Amino acid sequence: MRYNIYMIKDLRKIPKLKVLSLYKNSFLEWKDNFNNYTKIALVVAMPVAIINAFQTNGYLGDYGLTTAIAWTFTFISLIYFAIHSKNLKDSKLATIYTSASSRFLQYLGANLILAIFALPFFLSLFGLFLSLPIFNLPPVVFLPLSIVSFLLSSYLLARFGMTQIVVVADQYSVIESFKKSTELTKKNRWRVFFATFLLILTFLIALTGIQFVLGLKAEIAQNQIISSIVYIIEASFLAPIFFIFQAEMYKELNGKK
Repeated sequence: MRYNIYMIKDLRKIPKLKVLSLYKNSFLEWKDNFNNYTKIALVVAMPVAIINAFQTNGYLGDYGLTTAIAWTFTFISLIYFAIHSKNLKDSKLATIYTSASSRFLQYLGANLILAIFALPFFLSLFGLFLSLPIFNLPPVVFLPLSIVSFLLSSYLLARFGMTQIVVVADQYSVIESFKKSTELTKKNRWRVFFATFLLILTFLIALTGIQFVLGLKAEIAQNQIISSIVYIIEASFLAPIFFIFQAEMYKELNGKK
C-alpha cells in the first residue's frame, strides 16, 4: 500500500528552494538526531573498515559486492529515518533497517538508471583526458562533446535528483518516482543540481585534505588501525549528512518544512 507523508496538493505551487536555509536545516537535523544517524551508519561502517583492513593484509578475498549491498541498505535506512525522524515512534536500529529494507530493489533500480544518466559526462571526460595518448588527437577535439555531455548529464541529474528519496519516502515504483521527481524539481532543477554539487564538492575537498594530512607521514598513512578509524569517522559523518540534505530538500519541495 502506497503512502505519502508529504503529499503536494498542487504541484504548480512548489516553492523555490532556499539553499542556505536548506544547509542550515540539514545541519540542525543532523545535530538533533546525531546519535541515531551515527548508529545507523556505524552498523556497516565498522564491519566494512575491519574487512578492508584484512583485505589489505591479504587475509580476506574480495567482499566488494557484499559491502556495496550492505551500504545500500544503510543509505535507504538513513533516508527513511531522515524522512520520518519527527514522527517515528520506534527508533530502534532493527525497526529502521526492517522498515527500509522493503525498498531495496526499487532504490537499487532507480540508482542504476541515474548512473546511466551520468555516463555521458564521464565518457566525455575519458575522451578529453585520453585523447592524446590513445587517439593521438588534441584534447580540444573532444571539448565540444564534453561540454554537451556535461550539460546533458547535469540536466538529467537535476531533473531526477529527487528520485532516490521519493522511491523510499513515498514507496512509489521506479517509474513513478522519476515522474514525481520531475514534478518536484520543476522550478528548482539547477538549484537542486548545484546545491547537491556544492555539498559533494565540499566532501571531496575535506576527504582530500584528510588524506593529504595523513600522507605527510608514511607510517601514519600505512597504519591500518588509523586508516580504519578515519574510514569509520568519515562514513559516520558524511553519509548521514548527505542523505539528511536530500531528505530536507524533498520536504522543502513538498512545502513541508
